Amino acid sequence: MVLNLLVNKMPMRRICEVADVQPAVLYSRIHFFHKQAIRFVVDRERALQERLSFQKLRIAVDRQDHTFNWASSADRRNTKLSATGSADCDSGYVFGIELDFDSARNPFEVDLHAREIGDYELTGPFRRYAQFFLPGDEELGKAVPAGVALAEEGTKLPASGLRIHAEYVLMGHFQFLRWLMPNVGAFDFYLDQEPNIRGAFLAACLDLVAQKRADAYFVRIGKELTIDERKLAVAHSETYLSGLKKQYPTLTRRQIAHEVMKQRYLQVRKSETNAANRWVTSILPHMGEPLKEVSCLTDWGDDDVDRIAGGMLSASLHPIDRFFMLLRRRVSLLERPIASASSGHRTWYGYSAYNPEIAQKIMGLFRVIYNYSMTGKDGRTPAMRLGLAEKPIPHKEILDFV
Repeated sequence: MVLNLLVNKMPMRRICEVADVQPAVLYSRIHFFHKQAIRFVVDRERALQERLSFQKLRIAVDRQDHTFNWASSADRRNTKLSATGSADCDSGYVFGIELDFDSARNPFEVDLHAREIGDYELTGPFRRYAQFFLPGDEELGKAVPAGVALAEEGTKLPASGLRIHAEYVLMGHFQFLRWLMPNVGAFDFYLDQEPNIRGAFLAACLDLVAQKRADAYFVRIGKELTIDERKLAVAHSETYLSGLKKQYPTLTRRQIAHEVMKQRYLQVRKSETNAANRWVTSILPHMGEPLKEVSCLTDWGDDDVDRIAGGMLSASLHPIDRFFMLLRRRVSLLERPIASASSGHRTWYGYSAYNPEIAQKIMGLFRVIYNYSMTGKDGRTPAMRLGLAEKPIPHKEILDFV
């Protein structure tokens, strides 16, 4: 019952009331649920390494920010962390979600050791603890060495555990995807427009790019459009696509869109030398991604334009964004903050978490439930579509896994 309440937008205090348990008992159950879910999914995903193979996988990668409330009135600044996630565009299967947070590290011990070994005098990449935001950097302020990123102004680092730099989380995520799926012929990665994501992809997959087995695309959409503006954009695209049917009477709708994307890309390729700036507007309309634009990051000038056009046509962040949306809607602890103003321009967020470790474990738990228990309109789960399950898995079966 507790697990059902957790993933159906029940606030933590209300769960304690309904289940008649103390908060300490609830947290211990969350730790247990997470442990069982990880054991279950490790066993299932072993098939990706040992049995399943794919000619090509199209994977969407994005990040989602989360705000955590202060735990002490002595320092009422919020803590902001980001979760990196990736999802298969065809099945919707979420391969991973990682918060940029290490709960196993003691910030006081790390800070003390960093001072002893002189980490604070070194530039970022040469530190022993280069992957972490170190507590002492806040004290140094403007005197911090070059190459060291500080927490966002007005926020603070976690009271327990350590925040990890985004570059390391992203690099680890791409390396994990390669390790998890060695039997994939080729990858198309669709990335949010962020330099850290691009750099992490290239560092982790450069050999695949050189072998023409991996392509990466930036995707940007009109997120701020109203419903009416989205409908208008879709209508314009539909009208334009219908008009092209006369010009290409023997081609299907998708073949027409492919040809248009190819011609548009060839035009922008002539005028723009930087591949990342070769933006092409997608011709296939979608209410969830209106005015979608795509650029190919792995075109070195001699690439097959038909392959690039096909990748652009299929580009989408919708699979991972849908998971992020459901994570906010289903888990009250992670829903979009409802702000309550406080003194000093600081903000307390209703329902937001205090402990990032609990949020981290609920994210991992929800990923397993989303992949194996939650069915779509076709009556199938993402794991069933990917070939990792034959039927929806009840929560009890996940929790009872041995």
